[in-house]
Amino acid sequence: MATAPAADRGRTVIADKVVERVASIATSEIEAVIDTRTGWTKLVRKGLPHAEAVVAGGTSRITVEVAATWPTPLAQVAAQVREHVSRQVSDITGVTVTRVDVTVADVVHLEATEARVH
Repeated sequence: MATAPAADRGRTVIADKVVERVASIATSEIEAVIDTRTGWTKLVRKGLPHAEAVVAGGTSRITVEVAATWPTPLAQVAAQVREHVSRQVSDITGVTVTRVDVTVADVVHLEATEARVH
């Protein structure tokens, strides 16, 4: 029994929201990125990381906003986010990432944050 060609069996659509979620999770995996979406930090800071994506024709453009830890060089954080998000989105969704724009929207001094909690 012959299998129908892939194009005849149907198509797979990866929604923008799926790519955004994968990009957001991938961003939070970077050591120098702080997740401000949970706990008390979401009350005083913007919920970061945040990702937006546009998927068209198997490719995507992604915009990511992050909060970085002080005193990590911000260009280094942006490069790590860009590389990791591109790889993870491509590996997990099969969508080719053509561009990742990174905005460092906040910087968090962890010692100052811990001092306020106590």
